[in-house]
Amino acid sequence: MPARTADRVSTPPISARQAGPETIDFTTFTASLPPPKKPRYTRDFLWEEHEVSHTPSATASETAPPVPDVPEHERYNKSALRTIAKYPHLFKVITPININRFEQLLRAHPNQPLVASVCKGLREGFWPCADTSSETRPDTWDGAAGRQLKDPVHLEFVRKQRDEEVRLGRFSEAFGPDLLPGMSSTPIWVVPKPRSDKLRLVVDHSAGEHALNSMISKADAHIRLDNIHDLGKSLRQARQEHGNVPLVMFKSDVSQAYRRLPMHPLWQIRQVVTIDADRHVDRCNNFGSRAGGKLWCTFMSLVLWIAINVKGLLDLLAYVDDSFGWEFLGRVLFYGPYNQYYPEKQAKLLMLWDEIGLPHEKAKQEYAPNLTIIGFDVDPALMRVTMPTESKNLLVLAIRDFCAAHGRRRPLREWQRLAGWINWSLNVFPLLRPGLASVYMKMAGKSHPNAAIHLNKAVVDDLQWIATRLENGDGIYMMTALAWTREEADLHLFADAATSAGLAFWSPARAEGFQAHRPSDAPVEGIFYFEALAVLAALEYAASVTPRPQRLVIFSDSSNTVDMFNSLHASAPYNNILRAAVDILLDSGINLRVHHIPGEENVIADALSRFQNHAATAVLPSLKVSVFQPPRWPLGATKK
Repeated sequence: MPARTADRVSTPPISARQAGPETIDFTTFTASLPPPKKPRYTRDFLWEEHEVSHTPSATASETAPPVPDVPEHERYNKSALRTIAKYPHLFKVITPININRFEQLLRAHPNQPLVASVCKGLREGFWPCADTSSETRPDTWDGAAGRQLKDPVHLEFVRKQRDEEVRLGRFSEAFGPDLLPGMSSTPIWVVPKPRSDKLRLVVDHSAGEHALNSMISKADAHIRLDNIHDLGKSLRQARQEHGNVPLVMFKSDVSQAYRRLPMHPLWQIRQVVTIDADRHVDRCNNFGSRAGGKLWCTFMSLVLWIAINVKGLLDLLAYVDDSFGWEFLGRVLFYGPYNQYYPEKQAKLLMLWDEIGLPHEKAKQEYAPNLTIIGFDVDPALMRVTMPTESKNLLVLAIRDFCAAHGRRRPLREWQRLAGWINWSLNVFPLLRPGLASVYMKMAGKSHPNAAIHLNKAVVDDLQWIATRLENGDGIYMMTALAWTREEADLHLFADAATSAGLAFWSPARAEGFQAHRPSDAPVEGIFYFEALAVLAALEYAASVTPRPQRLVIFSDSSNTVDMFNSLHASAPYNNILRAAVDILLDSGINLRVHHIPGEENVIADALSRFQNHAATAVLPSLKVSVFQPPRWPLGATKK
């Protein structure tokens, strides 16, 4: 989030540079403390100094359990078996994958039970971890009854999609208006694709009393996807090994990914879709299935394993249907089917996909010095991850349009949509989280999507703050967004507040202490507020010293305060303290950590907060004590 600074140089911290006989080392008070955890608000966007890159999804395949087979009781499902036997033309196992070649390339894979289960699924159809043993579930169920589409545009779109699916063999031919014994039918919808004028067909496996997804547990559907953190590790290692050589990013997409996997006929019989009163058996894996992603990503983890361990395509990653990575600029290979040169790794990946029969399209194979991957712009030259400019501008515009309704009411669905969009942006602008606090507070306890919610001044102020900071935000720089220990900090401060006296902080390295009486106009009386205000005051001080610290640790004996700063989450009025702190961090470039210290170790800050200066100087005789003015804006004063 802070503006990019030059790479850190190997200069000793302020504590070491200024320590002398009249100062005291901070470890005198912290030696027994356990290592702190990473701040939660940073999500996955902090890296370790010397992490070794790898592909988690491919590595996971080496220990993953086999994909589930059809349960034994399902093989005695008489009504389903009779229907399948009587109408075999409706039930086919359809896949473009060259299963024999796929299997050959996996001969050296260390997890042969997984390999065998996936190859069996490709040959016989997959089972989606579904528990069908319930005796209360009807033998035949029409979840599509009464849910027919009415919009003529949507109907025309669905008919074209149906015709294409029938042509590809993934839908059966129509077999009439009635379900056959053992069948289930799920409703279909049409929704617009995000930020596009195109439509998408949704087969809703979660709708209805006996929805297919109700038989699949969320735990069984969990998957490990490669992410931007993994890509950051890869790029950081490339920089450490090869310096600032020019790199290019690439991204390759498998076409219609989920649909390339076949389902077992005993599951196909439950995947009937209804269009124009005609029934079709859906024979393939579906995006609407809770287990659909797990099946696809398990298959793709094996494809990645082949790419890395058989074809030697290192630092290759994947997120659902997108595979991505980096290559040296200028290292290219001609790919004949598209009559085009591609980064060498990308061209070899496409060749592997051809070898195993995995379809792709030219338009979805991208490469550039700066490329959007998993929704974020990745620039290996700047080593930066940020929002695409267009996406950021659209979000800022959406925030300002929302705020233009000040004094009016907006339905809950609009609040949720905007909050979700902003929350996504926090991946690369994590310090802006305090701006969402009032939004979530207004939505709390409401569930009806059309419920009208009043847009008040506090919400408008927070959202406008987010919009302004987004406009000027720069994203995250992977070479400097590092996890670090308290010993690596440039400056250490200790803060505290007393119930009936004041608040204080002090610097061991500078032998300086500061104290103030509790403000009489504070919005709350609880000690928690003043503990947090003391940390904010310490941060203000750190931003004013010369040299300004890049890495700052503030110790507090208030667990609530530590949690608040590590999550950047608090309710009013504490949230104003967080917003004021974030403004300082963004304007100064300071990287802050707030760590917990037991009260009995926080002796000097405690004494200063009680105005017991003699107790403080008894520990550090050279301590110079001054008074300070507590930060005013969180107390309600107009911010300059």
